[in-house]
Amino acid sequence: MTASVEQAKTPTPTPIAGKVPVAAPAAGYVGTLIAVLLLGLGAVGLRDGAVAAGWLDGREWTKNAVGWIDGLTFAVWMIPVGVVAIVVGLWWLYAAVRPRRRTAIPVNARSSVWIAPADVARLATAAAESVAGVLDARSSATLRKVTVTARTTTDGGDADVESAIADAVRTATAILADPVKIRIRTRTGDA
Repeated sequence: MTASVEQAKTPTPTPIAGKVPVAAPAAGYVGTLIAVLLLGLGAVGLRDGAVAAGWLDGREWTKNAVGWIDGLTFAVWMIPVGVVAIVVGLWWLYAAVRPRRRTAIPVNARSSVWIAPADVARLATAAAESVAGVLDARSSATLRKVTVTARTTTDGGDADVESAIADAVRTATAILADPVKIRIRTRTGDA
């Protein structure tokens, strides 16, 4: 008898919250681009090394490039090119420190459970199709909004059917921790 009383007094542990599902960082794409450019520079370096060793015929591209840059004097085109280089550099810096965007919606649960917007749209479509007078439905969803487009019968007023669809979708999406805005569009169709 005392063991069951002790078990009743022991609090149930709550799970630790998991990580929020987020998109890939923009800096990853920038890093990939820089890596490809560095591979290209490495290939040019290998080619120039082969030319310098006499294994290939031709002129060294790096010597030509350095000679061209060394002989440059001020020109008007350098100002916009410099501004563009600064803007691109600032954008890369921003991409490196920018927080990643969330890709899923939290669900009311004791642990970390997330649902993708596409699955919320499927849930809304199923809820809308369960309403009397709805022939078929399509839905789309974002992190904050669900849009349902339903084809309905001519029985009853559109306002009644729209309100019934909105109630069904609201009930189906009640599992979400963050409520979403629901938008309903109806059109009359043939059975």
